[in-house]
Amino acid sequence: MNTLTQAESSLSRVERRKARTNRRLLEVARQLFSEKGIYWAKIEDITELADQGKGTFYKYFDSKEAIICALLKEGLDKLTSKTEQAVQKVPAGPKILSAAIEARVDFFLNCPEYLLFFHQVRGLMQLKVGVANDLRAIYNAHLDRLTQLITPAMGDGQPGSARDIARAMAAYTSGVLTYDVLFEGQESTERRRRYFVDVLDRSLQPLLNAGNGS
Repeated sequence: MNTLTQAESSLSRVERRKARTNRRLLEVARQLFSEKGIYWAKIEDITELADQGKGTFYKYFDSKEAIICALLKEGLDKLTSKTEQAVQKVPAGPKILSAAIEARVDFFLNCPEYLLFFHQVRGLMQLKVGVANDLRAIYNAHLDRLTQLITPAMGDGQPGSARDIARAMAAYTSGVLTYDVLFEGQESTERRRRYFVDVLDRSLQPLLNAGNGS
């Protein structure tokens, strides 16, 4: 028996069915994009695994690119939420950056499908295709919020410097973990969690001093 979420409980039966179908399509697409890649997974693959018709897919998403955008926003929103929860537990100062780094490492180790999905999306963003601008806008919104979260770590540093650190943290954290998962495997990367947290912290903390003009 499925348990309704608080949001679903306020919806009508038809609305709940639509919400479940939307959720199913997103979950299947995320799985397939992780296993087959965003370039090779087709809409037909998504609808077949979700046990839905193509017509149903197009009721919710205009294209494969549209569901990629939806998954990117969903994943980055979850990552932002985890980061927010972590930084709220520590006082202003360098520990904010450490807390943000640790939260992001844990998120990617617990949700490796997002790690590989984000890696693929960054490649798509570099191509001259229409969806690249939409994906870049979603990423920029995430970086804006991340900048706000780590600005208290800067002391008297300027927001522009915090933006540079946010961008470096986002790129370096996911980049290091992506390559380790690809070449060493998920279990090996999970066992070395503390190592990655420490390496990333030591690498990024000096940027706080640079941002403060030291």
